[in-house]
Amino acid sequence: MKVRKELVQIARKTLLESVPPDMHHRLARELFEGYDLHEATGFPATVPIPPQVSAQVIVDDALRRDRFLELVELYVRLEKSGFMGRSYPIPQLREIFHLVGLEGFTWDQHTGMFMEDPRMRRTAGWGRILPGEERRYSLLRIDIARNSRLVRTHKPTEVRRAFADLREMLTRSVEDRGGRIWAWEGDGALAAFHFGHATTSATLAGMALLHDLFLYNRFDNPLEEPLRIRSAVHTGPLRFTEDQVEIRRQETCKEAVELEERCAPPDWLAISAAVAPTLDRVLLDRFKPLESKNAWLVYGYTVKMEGA
Repeated sequence: MKVRKELVQIARKTLLESVPPDMHHRLARELFEGYDLHEATGFPATVPIPPQVSAQVIVDDALRRDRFLELVELYVRLEKSGFMGRSYPIPQLREIFHLVGLEGFTWDQHTGMFMEDPRMRRTAGWGRILPGEERRYSLLRIDIARNSRLVRTHKPTEVRRAFADLREMLTRSVEDRGGRIWAWEGDGALAAFHFGHATTSATLAGMALLHDLFLYNRFDNPLEEPLRIRSAVHTGPLRFTEDQVEIRRQETCKEAVELEERCAPPDWLAISAAVAPTLDRVLLDRFKPLESKNAWLVYGYTVKMEGA
């Protein structure tokens, strides 16, 4: 993340003026596991570190290690919750928020984090995740049912329009819930969710897509038959990379694809046994058990007319 000089200076000033020197090392260890402030500054362990030096080194290391946003979020937690029973007012927060916004990030109340401002950019890692980092993601996988037959039996212009409409519906469903489209594969797509309640967001995105598609097939579809999809939500660890081939090689992604291909009938959303226990009971009650070809415990959701 590139940070303008003015923001770096106010971050240093905030640490120097709003946080007592004896707290600097503790805060640094909140940011960096095993961090040694004496080692970072070059001062012997028996020599007190001048607060101007410790504040500068911590901010500079946060920049160097791509942890600057985490540092600002730490300021927010100090302001709101304090540390070990003591509150720490941060008078500069309003100005910091303004300057972070100029860098393309906006405060998200649900996660208590800075996220990419979608009006400025959308990247696969939300502007927060570094290549090679392993984290837990919730994946929404979709695939167009009978894609080859659709292409053979309908006019190319109609097929292109229908597929473009599907892409727009999926993008809206995913990004409105904080997700990112990670891959388009001709007749299918992979979307990822990480922040907040990721499994719920992924599941709601899949349900919203089925609802949109249900209405689309009745009122806007240029084809002479319904556009149908299979979809699935699964969750598990993944090592982040922007290389789509490498993403597909990882076990969690393979399982998501298998869940969609083998367990989700057309017009259904399947969720795995890893997802189901994380959902609120009101949401989970909308799903019912599905038969699985691979002995997995799978639940499914579909849209039907009332009384059908």
